Amino acid sequence: MERLILLRRAYNRLMSTNTGKWSLVGSLIGVIAGIGAIILYLMINFVTYNLLTRLTGFSPPRSGIISGTSLYHFSPYSRFLIPLSLVIGGLLVAVILNKTAPEAKGHGTDAAIDAFHNKNGKIRRRIPVVKTIASALTIGSGGSAGREGPTAQIAAGFGSFIADLFHLDDHDRRIAVASGIGAGIGSIFLAPLGGAILSTEILYKRDFEVEALIPSTIASVVGYSIFGFFTGYKTIFVIPDGTTIGFFHPQSLLIYMAVGLLTGLAALFYIKFFYGITTLFEKAKKMNPYLKPAVGGLVVGIIAIFFPEILGLGYGWVQQILDGNLTLFASSYFDMVIMFFVLFLLKVVATAFSIGSEGSGGVFAPGMVSGAFLGAALGVPIHSLVPFISVDEVVIVSMISLFGGASKAPIAIIIMGTEMTGSYALFIPLMLATTISYFVSGNSSIYRSQVTDRAHSPAHADEYKKPILDEIPVYTAMRKDYISISKNAKVREGIQKLRESRTKGIVVEDNGSLEGYLSIENIPDNVDYEIPVESVMIRDIPKISKNVSLHSALNLLITEPTGKLVVMEDDNSEKVAGTLTLSEIAEAYNREIRRIKFATKNNS
Repeated sequence: MERLILLRRAYNRLMSTNTGKWSLVGSLIGVIAGIGAIILYLMINFVTYNLLTRLTGFSPPRSGIISGTSLYHFSPYSRFLIPLSLVIGGLLVAVILNKTAPEAKGHGTDAAIDAFHNKNGKIRRRIPVVKTIASALTIGSGGSAGREGPTAQIAAGFGSFIADLFHLDDHDRRIAVASGIGAGIGSIFLAPLGGAILSTEILYKRDFEVEALIPSTIASVVGYSIFGFFTGYKTIFVIPDGTTIGFFHPQSLLIYMAVGLLTGLAALFYIKFFYGITTLFEKAKKMNPYLKPAVGGLVVGIIAIFFPEILGLGYGWVQQILDGNLTLFASSYFDMVIMFFVLFLLKVVATAFSIGSEGSGGVFAPGMVSGAFLGAALGVPIHSLVPFISVDEVVIVSMISLFGGASKAPIAIIIMGTEMTGSYALFIPLMLATTISYFVSGNSSIYRSQVTDRAHSPAHADEYKKPILDEIPVYTAMRKDYISISKNAKVREGIQKLRESRTKGIVVEDNGSLEGYLSIENIPDNVDYEIPVESVMIRDIPKISKNVSLHSALNLLITEPTGKLVVMEDDNSEKVAGTLTLSEIAEAYNREIRRIKFATKNNS
């Protein structure tokens, strides 16, 4: 019994501080993110082998994390059976999703973002499990989808569960969900720093959820450690030995500016086409919902008969390009350019039909692979004209900049790109091209649940629905037990009181009437400590009425060097009511926010 009491006390003490709370919650989310990534990884491999490979004989190449940089070649396979694999996968996905959790359709990251903004971070318990199974079937049968969305939804769903288990409020539940998004993506991509930053950036098109950074960092590191222990602490893509990539020539920035422009346009095409197909299936009310993923799979399967490179995750094909195995795709340079551009287009089409037909999977990986195909189409002629820029360099920059623009999370994607390739050598070109892509692609995003900024998020509506500081009068925030001094006191005593106040100025008053203001900045260095305060006090006093708003006080305070205002009973009175600093304004603001949230919660 005593042990239980001690454990309870330790738990309460831990959860009473932000550091303790998020260290515990973030670690638990990270554990599930890492384990969930392993389970999804194994399930995709299981379905790929037992459905796609055993049925058709086709086995796609693997990325660097699995098989290093060995060159791939096509083995004989039954290409006309590929559509059958995708149709079977689509039918199974349709049954699972429609019978258990229809909201798990589509790409999981977007659903987690929607839960953050519109559902107070609440995600149904079954979603992570259903999403894992459905995504493994979609990807494993050959569907063009990514595994990051499901992993993000697994960890985000567990974050929601943990928040309820620990009786956290809606605000903390949303932070837990955001941390889950970052941990899931950071784990499956073996990119913990990028994942942590992504959790703050991916929620908005033009803003950050800064509060999620520390919890997400903890969760991402834990998730990465677990998944990396299973797969090996490698990068997703391996740059072959002897291949030098980097930024060595300033003039190459002109080339990368052009790459950023083209990938920005490509990002727009990816977004518009993806949601065009998604809308088409959403409006097809007469089509049996159990057939939609199968129809999408059939379209992808027909394309894959002739272009199997569009199947599945696609990382292995990117690895082959980085390995220099370009003749795998075509024999001549001209044919390579045409082939890679066609593969870029078809990968976008396949992704739209695989996920937009109410299948299940992420859009991150297909976006990166599409960018890599476009980069290869650009890189081959660029390298022939500008030999000091390699095909690999253009591929990496194109891959990152396209999805950086499409996702509206450029900073996180740049960092993730460097983690995924194990090299920061292209950081400057990545920054340039991704920034250009971000602006060229405008306000469009592959994540339609994103909002512009915090002011447009229902999660922060209470903070922005009215100018809070305009509603709070100064007298509710001012400090009444202020430190003051008589004008007849010695300067020595004044300096001592200034030290006690821990501010740059104190009130000079007699019998409650304002006489002046003693500021540390107005006391000469060689002052005689025995002269009266009246000799050094200032009469141009920074003052304000107690009845005005804190907003007015803030506007005045930010221009006041001493950082303090003297609060008067009213505009015409010389009687001091208190003092006001930024600290009191901040405390009043936070107090009002808590009051509004408490009232909203009780009324809902």
